[in-house]
Amino acid sequence: MKKIQKLLKAQIKAQGPALALSVAIVLVAAVAANVLYRPKPMVKRGFEIVMASDGKVLEKKEEKPIDLATLMKAADVDRGAKVFKKCASCHTIGKGEASKVGPNLFGVVGRKKAAFAGFAYSDAMKAKGGSWDVESINTFVTKPKEFVPGTKMAFPGLKKPQDRADVILFLEKQK
Repeated sequence: MKKIQKLLKAQIKAQGPALALSVAIVLVAAVAANVLYRPKPMVKRGFEIVMASDGKVLEKKEEKPIDLATLMKAADVDRGAKVFKKCASCHTIGKGEASKVGPNLFGVVGRKKAAFAGFAYSDAMKAKGGSWDVESINTFVTKPKEFVPGTKMAFPGLKKPQDRADVILFLEKQK
């Protein structure tokens, strides 16, 4: 028995520093990981929509109106041409080109709504009346289905006001 106790003491004496070092490394690593990867508190983003028990919105946040004139001063035709690529899958822009899914937009600024010859407009678009000015194009390309409920246009709209201003300037130059 004494021989075994002596052997254990020798083992502990020989491997004790290595075991202590291993435990110390594990503890340091655990503390460092806790410091480096501490969960960050959630930041509340966006805005709150208050709902009634029946699911209806009680309070709707008003969007700030944009100053289209200021955006138009900063508009860029080249950026507008790039943004127009989203429109080009359904619309042509060249003079005399045939319509695609949507009408040709050459000279659209100042043109009467639903007036491109040979294109089958929706009844809703025909009933809208008026001409395409900068303001109406801006409102339409923001949310087409809100501006003309019943339009055939499936495009969801351009969210960024500057993108809309750039596209409008690009359309104005197509004359």
